[in-house]
Amino acid sequence: MIKVYSISDCSWCKKAKSYLEQKGVNYEEINVEHDAEGLKELVSLSGQQSVPVVNIDGKIVIGFDRNKIDEYLQWQLSQF
Repeated sequence: MIKVYSISDCSWCKKAKSYLEQKGVNYEEINVEHDAEGLKELVSLSGQQSVPVVNIDGKIVIGFDRNKIDEYLQWQLSQF
């Protein structure tokens, strides 16, 4: 499962989500502005409150890092 932790007006969040969509990747968006539990989950996973954070089956990408996203997506595919 892939989750993207974001806020509404974050340009890097939008880029991360757009990148996943371009790759045909389904994800769950968690808007931490409006989701207190999601914010707690974000802090627990990443140790910080900054966004975007992409969780690819427990592998955490902080910020919009195409190389890490691609690496972890490849890892995810190899698990099947």
